[in-house]
Amino acid sequence: MSTSVSIKKILVPVDGSKPSEKAAEYAIYIAKTMKADVLAVHVMSMPAYAFTTTPIEGMPTPTAIPIPLTVSGEERKIADGYLDRIEKMAKKAGVAVETKIVENQQSVVHAITESAEKEGCNLIVMGTKGRTGIARFLLGSVASGVLTYAPCPVLVVR
Repeated sequence: MSTSVSIKKILVPVDGSKPSEKAAEYAIYIAKTMKADVLAVHVMSMPAYAFTTTPIEGMPTPTAIPIPLTVSGEERKIADGYLDRIEKMAKKAGVAVETKIVENQQSVVHAITESAEKEGCNLIVMGTKGRTGIARFLLGSVASGVLTYAPCPVLVVR
């Protein structure tokens, strides 16, 4: 049986959890086997604004004032650590790897699926559950969303 499956670029979202590291192992193995590249992505999701109720002269108290948010240096350092581990794993296996931090104010799911589409990924390999929120019954909410909206096949790793 001949196959027309062609995998050239694999996106693996990482968040430092055991399931995401396990998914990275699978992604690297598949990339080595298929002679593909790996794109490891860490998504830093944040609301567009926080609000403060600091009193303002002439305004009724309390007044909600939007404050734009940015990623702290410490958060970026932690994300770099996650990506560095994946980069070392891939290089040890002889697999080409690129790492990216994506700051996204919409959703982690949107950031992952948009990255896969923009980068021309043929496969997404991700863990069932990560560090975010309360897990769903069998599948994390991010994994479930990526399965729903991904522009390519998704392999979910336990």
